[in-house]
Amino acid sequence: MKRKKAPTPDLETLIPILIGIWRRYRKEAGPPDRLQTREFRSVVEAIKALQAGFHEGHSLDGQDYFANPELLGAYLLYQWVIHYQEGLSLIGELPITPKRVLDVCSGPAPFAFAALRHGAQEVFATDRNDTALTLGAEVCGRYGLPIVIRKWNCLKERIPIQGKFDLIIAAYCLQDLFPTHQIDKQSAFLQDLLSKLTPEGYLLIVDPSFPEANTNILKLRDALVFQGVPVQAPCVWRGECVALKSNNHCYAQREMDKPHLIKELQRAAEINLSSLKMSYVIFRNPSAGWPQLPPRIMHRVISPPIESFYGKRFYLCGTEGKKNLGCTVEPTPKEARAFDFLRRGELISLENVVEKQNHLDIVEGSKLIVEAALGKPLPEVDS
Repeated sequence: MKRKKAPTPDLETLIPILIGIWRRYRKEAGPPDRLQTREFRSVVEAIKALQAGFHEGHSLDGQDYFANPELLGAYLLYQWVIHYQEGLSLIGELPITPKRVLDVCSGPAPFAFAALRHGAQEVFATDRNDTALTLGAEVCGRYGLPIVIRKWNCLKERIPIQGKFDLIIAAYCLQDLFPTHQIDKQSAFLQDLLSKLTPEGYLLIVDPSFPEANTNILKLRDALVFQGVPVQAPCVWRGECVALKSNNHCYAQREMDKPHLIKELQRAAEINLSSLKMSYVIFRNPSAGWPQLPPRIMHRVISPPIESFYGKRFYLCGTEGKKNLGCTVEPTPKEARAFDFLRRGELISLENVVEKQNHLDIVEGSKLIVEAALGKPLPEVDS
């Protein structure tokens, strides 16, 4: 199925739905569009506990924290909104609209909901926690989208769903399922998921952007690429990860819609997060091979603009490895004007630039084309 126009987050509709579901879950009455002071304070404390458990000592790794009603409720009102927006952006990078989707360790199903918003026809959300799945199903139902939920402990039980999938999602679960140093076990788990893909199917893995989780994702990327698994995004470089090789990090950063409730929760919980930040890889079915790109040198922008003595520069990772890009003339040449507006994560091609070792400089006559904007598919050609 060809890619449709990307949906908007529609948080104005979703926030009252989430608040209403949260209230029914807690069996409390209150206004439909906002939290009361006592409620707000309790949610903020639970958000702080979640943040500490995820980022400080990893005390929640391996735990069924959705079994705690306070933490599950806080996730629904805060992390759900963020993870849903991440899912919307990342699924938009697929070249097709997936018809049949499996969301592993789905919790309240923010990524499954994002797949439905993208037009998926049959979405299965699985998790070991029935209550979290039920809340996710209620979100989908009240928005008017159908979803199938199945309780499944993916480490102890066989999958309760038959057939192949166009997209399998494993988001924010690898640290829960396996310690980060168990790359072999994580890789074997992902290989099992890859075996459940249709011939043109995709596997999306997502984890936090902080250093330890990001390094783990990059190691997994290298392990699977070494085993012959092709990458759809973000990598167009087919060799060993250059960020990992140089002890650097490589994560995605996207714009985030922040309705009033999210702004107030962040302020009260002292969370400084102005954009979506996540580590991710989209793998293809191993039989599909790497994406066939136009016969041009492609580069993924992997940094925000960095000010240097020579002006603004960007780090790139592409079909020829890691480079950095700047502009030596002012104003920027007309056909390279996109340089002034580049964003981390965009895929670009360059013509007539000056190259000195790994430095690329835009000069008069240079051309810069944005081949794939944020959240958009690669410009693949027919093989």
